[in-house]
Amino acid sequence: MTVLAGVLILGVPSATASAAPATAQPVVAAAPALTQTEPGPVLDPQNEADARNSRNKLVVGVAAAVLLGIVIWGRHIRSKKKPKKK
Repeated sequence: MTVLAGVLILGVPSATASAAPATAQPVVAAAPALTQTEPGPVLDPQNEADARNSRNKLVVGVAAAVLLGIVIWGRHIRSKKKPKKK
């Protein structure tokens, strides 16, 4: 009990624990060290956000231009069908 208390409180075995016979513990083989390859280019999160923002602006701009074209074309067609005043 004193051994357990000494290990828990101090983090090192107490004097009575050192008198106990040492037990062999299994040795775990260390995993081979992973070799690092050449890292690719690191993109700044701000640059990624700017790229997404620019793409969103482009998509919205194209959609607005298409809708404006449809409105102008529709007015043109509608004006042709309108009866002429005498």
